[in-house]
Amino acid sequence: MVAAIGDPPRFPNGKAFRSYTGLVPKASETGDTDRKGQPTSKAGSSLLRTTLIRADSARHQDPQLARIYYVQMVECAKDHLGALFVVAANLAERFWTVMNRQMPYVICDTKACAVIPSEA
Repeated sequence: MVAAIGDPPRFPNGKAFRSYTGLVPKASETGDTDRKGQPTSKAGSSLLRTTLIRADSARHQDPQLARIYYVQMVECAKDHLGALFVVAANLAERFWTVMNRQMPYVICDTKACAVIPSEA
């Protein structure tokens, strides 16, 4: 992950890094038509994308990521892989933030209060 991101400030924000990973939907806008729900763009490194998607264990340890997964599965009616893509995209943004700020990752509950791993 560190090798893939390189110098964090080269991306203006976390969304730019998420876009770099290819974990964002393709843009399909022509004229007055804006199509939502397109497949992912798959830009960037496939190894980076695969690493983020395989980080499924993150949702088991971080309540905020677990909440994102739950919302995608239950409220948005996505399948497991679709929900994992959304979690992986959020994880990519968080990774960029941690690297950019040069501070440790803090696990928080769904109300944004820091918790220890055993409470999570």
